[in-house]
Amino acid sequence: MRRTRLNQTPRPSARPTETLADLTTPPHARHRVRVFTDTAADDAPVPDDLDALLAAEERAGRTDPYRRVAALLHLCGVRG
Repeated sequence: MRRTRLNQTPRPSARPTETLADLTTPPHARHRVRVFTDTAADDAPVPDDLDALLAAEERAGRTDPYRRVAALLHLCGVRG
């Protein structure tokens, strides 16, 4: 069984795609985030090369095998 980094069993409240469908909002894009920064402390200083870090996060979030280890999922839907 899969465990989170805090050794917890993931418990999604609903399947994201189904939730969007219930809102009549079809999925438009799916991105995984926090590939490289998940272990950073909440109060960590902003790095000097923030733009490069964000670009690397964005690309890794769209690329296997990196997106499989990302901590979070952003599922974007477009209405109407």
